Amino acid sequence: MDNKNKVQLIWGIALILMGVGVFFRVPVVIEKMSDTVEFNSGLYFFRFSFYLISVILIGGGIKKIQNYWPFKK
Repeated sequence: MDNKNKVQLIWGIALILMGVGVFFRVPVVIEKMSDTVEFNSGLYFFRFSFYLISVILIGGGIKKIQNYWPFKK
């Protein structure tokens, strides 16, 4: 059981790192998309979606890390 918990901790750290990576990658991707997409309203939707994915990844990673260490009540 201890090995499975360590895998979950590593997975949580990976989720946080991917969320941070997506967060910093969004401006580059939006800039490339602005050359191909003719309408600006679609860019706002894509930007919002990418940032939402980033927040969900970071939140999931934090939740996995919190589940790894049992807190005393």
